[in-house]
Amino acid sequence: MARTSDPGGVRGPQIADALDSLADALATLTDAAWDTESLCAGWSVKDVMAHLAWRVGSPTHQMAADLARATVSGPHLNPLRSMDDIAHTRADGLSGWDLVGELRLIAEDKRAGRGRTNPGELFEVVVHGYDAAHAAGVHVPFTATTTHAVGRQALLLARPRVRVAVRTRTLLAADDGWSVGSGPVIEGTAESVVLYLTGRRAPTTERPSVLAPRPTRAPRPGVA
Repeated sequence: MARTSDPGGVRGPQIADALDSLADALATLTDAAWDTESLCAGWSVKDVMAHLAWRVGSPTHQMAADLARATVSGPHLNPLRSMDDIAHTRADGLSGWDLVGELRLIAEDKRAGRGRTNPGELFEVVVHGYDAAHAAGVHVPFTATTTHAVGRQALLLARPRVRVAVRTRTLLAADDGWSVGSGPVIEGTAESVVLYLTGRRAPTTERPSVLAPRPTRAPRPGVA
């Protein structure tokens, strides 16, 4: 089986390319598609993209200030719930085209090395990109190197039952030529493998998928 190059050493251009690919895919959406529920229960496609643009585009000090402000002024003290408030408020004030434009501007910054360019930023872009795009019915052509890097990160962060399952099964991302785990092979797309590893279960589609039990608690964009 062909292998991608080593996915280590994330750089700004890799994150920028992922953002551009996501923006290109989302630019095709109708207004109705932006209002579709994402793979995160209770979050629309626009909500998730408003969160992503804030999460990867805001300087760290601004994110901290926004969270503190939302937590103090909001009806709850949980920072994750404050992230909900920030995302929903931003989404209410922006159109889908506004968010596509934001993603492109953030991509320019990442490509120039401005802002955070660590592996966690790439993880956010790909996982939340799938949360939104899959639910809206569009495909994001992230590179194989990018999906491989995120798949490896996702395995390290996966819930215990997912890690246990992957000890005796190989999840093959057949379209991108990489795999995780060991044992009998379960074949799917890179998208489906990442969705499984991050606790998502995609809606029923004609796409190949790695089936996963639906999580007891739906994933929250705040923790990818």
